[in-house]
Amino acid sequence: MPTVLETRETGLRSVPPVAPQPTKSGWASRAVVWSLALFAVINLVLWNVDKDKQSSNVWNGTGSVDLAVNGLKQLPGKPGTVLLGSSLVMYPFWTMDRDRFGAIPDILHHHDSLVLQEELKKAGFQNPTVYSLAVFGQMVSDSYIFVDEYLKGDKKPEILVYGIAPRDFNDSDLAGPMSTNTFKRLVGLENFGRYAELYLPGFQDKIDFVSSHVCFFYNKRWRLQHECEKGINKLYKAFGLATPGQAEQKGNAQAGFMLAGTKEERWANSTIEYTRRYKNIADRDLSVQTGFLERLLGLCGDREIKVIVVNMPLSADNRKLLPPGFYSQYRKKVAEISNRPGVKLLDLGESTEFTTGDFWDTVHLEHGGGYKLLKHLLPTMKELSAERAAK
Repeated sequence: MPTVLETRETGLRSVPPVAPQPTKSGWASRAVVWSLALFAVINLVLWNVDKDKQSSNVWNGTGSVDLAVNGLKQLPGKPGTVLLGSSLVMYPFWTMDRDRFGAIPDILHHHDSLVLQEELKKAGFQNPTVYSLAVFGQMVSDSYIFVDEYLKGDKKPEILVYGIAPRDFNDSDLAGPMSTNTFKRLVGLENFGRYAELYLPGFQDKIDFVSSHVCFFYNKRWRLQHECEKGINKLYKAFGLATPGQAEQKGNAQAGFMLAGTKEERWANSTIEYTRRYKNIADRDLSVQTGFLERLLGLCGDREIKVIVVNMPLSADNRKLLPPGFYSQYRKKVAEISNRPGVKLLDLGESTEFTTGDFWDTVHLEHGGGYKLLKHLLPTMKELSAERAAK
């Protein structure tokens, strides 16, 4: 077949068009596009897998936050009273219910206070329903998010009982307000604008937050680093070499809250835990968390929610772990912030009424201590309810 054709009219010869050959730059561009698309798919899959994993992890992940929030959403009607705080609030109310009513769900799945509800019924409260938004490790900055996001509309209570302790204002285990499970679970790109200035004041903080919520690998960079270190340590061990930092790690006990064990074991474990949590607390700037307490109480005032701030009882052994003079300054600051209309302060931190036998460990009240707490709490709730009715 001829490849060159003669045109009768002009005598010119034309050559059939040849398909353009791909250039190196074209291949590179397509490779970049496909790589980005593949990365986006992998990133999305990993986010969804990790989200499900974290939500199902109620002990070490964000699952406990989901349980608390979802329970409130599913609550029929409006709660009359909401409990807020850390495990210092969770444990005594849970153990009182277990003591009086027997078999109840475990502490992370039980967000009622049946004993308090029963006592409020006896006292004639029109809405005795009690719901607990208390979550393990909750900081004051977390409590503010719970109030801001959920205690409004048809879930706005008449009274908020908010239990606090020094650890809620500073915890050496946490780098900042953004490090908690509550913040990680409840603050995302969709509500970033509302909390950016409060929790992420610096430009670099904002960039880091957005990057962490866009790129899975960036979000997990510390975890990836930790896994790499574990792999390196295994190589050291395989060759019979000392692991880097091994001598330092021996003294780094990571004790935590125990739901079992003897009294002596729990007490010793709790002492180790809070020695660590209180580390350098006197040198830390507590104004960030005290600022959140002021905002929380101000927000409740705007929404006409009465608040009882309970400075939770602590054992003498636990208070001794704090630097000299710190606890008195802490109590003074809390009293100053709580001195406002619609707020009552119930300061039981150093009450001699609570003895060693009332505590599960150095900070968590058992059911016996819980009943003593109720003796102080109920009259204060009646007083606030009467003030509300008088308006």
